[in-house]
Amino acid sequence: MGVLAIWRYPVKAMLGESLPETYVDHAGCDGDRKYVAVDVDTGETIANKRGPTHPALRACRAALLADRDAPLPLRVTLPDGEVVEGADIEPALSSLLGRRVRLQAAGDAPGRFAAPGRHQDFAPVHVLTTRTLAHLRALQPEVAWDPRRFRPNFLLDDGDAPGAFSEDALLGRDLRGPSGLALAVGLPTPRCVVVTRAHEELAADPRTLRTIAEHHEFDLGPFGRHACAGAYAETRSPGRVRVGEVLIPDGDPDSPSAAIATSLARVQALLAGEAPA
Repeated sequence: MGVLAIWRYPVKAMLGESLPETYVDHAGCDGDRKYVAVDVDTGETIANKRGPTHPALRACRAALLADRDAPLPLRVTLPDGEVVEGADIEPALSSLLGRRVRLQAAGDAPGRFAAPGRHQDFAPVHVLTTRTLAHLRALQPEVAWDPRRFRPNFLLDDGDAPGAFSEDALLGRDLRGPSGLALAVGLPTPRCVVVTRAHEELAADPRTLRTIAEHHEFDLGPFGRHACAGAYAETRSPGRVRVGEVLIPDGDPDSPSAAIATSLARVQALLAGEAPA
């Protein structure tokens, strides 16, 4: 499967940056979801998948700066096009959002399902395939099925033939790259209202989530039944990956339900405080 695009999102909920290459360790893509916006007075995380996120925050774009030793090595482009860096970012966001805001950095602890190392929702890495997008276009051709709606780290090219949510065939398998990178794909990605929101020039469209829910739902055990598109992965072996390289799935496909059950058993053991299998 060819690596068609790589994205990282240095600040959770903001627009991210397209990369020609990245290093992936056990916390995910280098710098991905490293920061999250927090209300200084309440301690509330502003970027919340299960609740409202200020639309002005979602319209900002974040990029990591080369000087990682700076206190806040970021460049943020505000919705009006103004660009702020470093110490100027938090005052600018506070003015934009109408409350005192700070950016809280995560460590780079090893991440796994249900315990990501940074500010990801659930897993260190998120992949999406071109065939899944083609399938969704065939199911609902009036929707703009742009990969940016899904905010993946990797867009993988497996053709444009509709007929399948092709990440299902990756569940329970490793994606291996030439650098030694190995991504253990284990769970389908549950979709939420985020995919329906306006995103850059893409208009808001509730049919996105509705279409996925109608055609591709999974029982994710303690997390309930969810509409899914894309897949979550953990990093089995770190490595560098570049656009244009090929990630090869190892082994034979298992049934999605069996692969999901194996991953959920590990998640439940983790949440119960037991050593995951």
